Amino acid sequence: MPELPDVELFKRYADATSLHRDVDDVFLRSQLVDDVSPGTIRRHLRGSRLEETRRHGKHLFLRSSNGGWLQLHFGMTGLLESSSGDAPPHTELRLDFADGGHLAFVNQRKFGTISWVDDVDEYVAAGELGPDPLADDVDLPAFLQRLESRRGTIKGALMNQEVIAGLGNVYTDEICFQAGIDPRSATAHLDDGHLRMLHATMRRVIDEAIACHASVEEMPDDWLLPHRESDLPCPRCDGHIERTEVTGRSTYLCAGHQQRIG
Repeated sequence: MPELPDVELFKRYADATSLHRDVDDVFLRSQLVDDVSPGTIRRHLRGSRLEETRRHGKHLFLRSSNGGWLQLHFGMTGLLESSSGDAPPHTELRLDFADGGHLAFVNQRKFGTISWVDDVDEYVAAGELGPDPLADDVDLPAFLQRLESRRGTIKGALMNQEVIAGLGNVYTDEICFQAGIDPRSATAHLDDGHLRMLHATMRRVIDEAIACHASVEEMPDDWLLPHRESDLPCPRCDGHIERTEVTGRSTYLCAGHQQRIG
């Protein structure tokens, strides 16, 4: 499932391939359209240009020169593809550019959403989305405040989009793995030292995942992701990777070096 590093890469891809090109036509299936009519989206995009992009958590926003923002949420299998040939299978939205080629939003399993918003900040506030982990205002004091008095597991807290927007199942496991903290640990029992470690690890993991193009093959061998399978040797200690369930999600960890707290 695309998480923050993937969506940041989609943003950069759209910046590199699709900005400032005239949109001649719009193909749009209605199945993923949310809160507005397909006609509204087509009307805003036809004859416009994409002027800039923004990302907040797992959401990507593309601003039209006609005003307003195309909003994309990638669900489980969404991606962007720019091409001068035929649109790929499972295309839900395609912008056809006047100079040839197109930008396609592809979503095979159809769990994403396509919408239109007038103001990104208002959308974020209305959706009660937490701050983006890469934003400057998510410094250590803000991170500590977001987790203050949270109940439940630390994995559940980090995956809660109202607490921090952008982390999902896979990267939450990676952050906990590298921080040496069991994702089943009780958030309320973590001290400032544990939370400092999680904050620093969160920023580093996200930055490095983006630098690795969110590709498991390019990630360091001592990360969890290349070894995300039960009973494989842990790349950081003499333990083994084990699979369990936390907050209803498949979770991978190594009890050999990840401390369970609370």
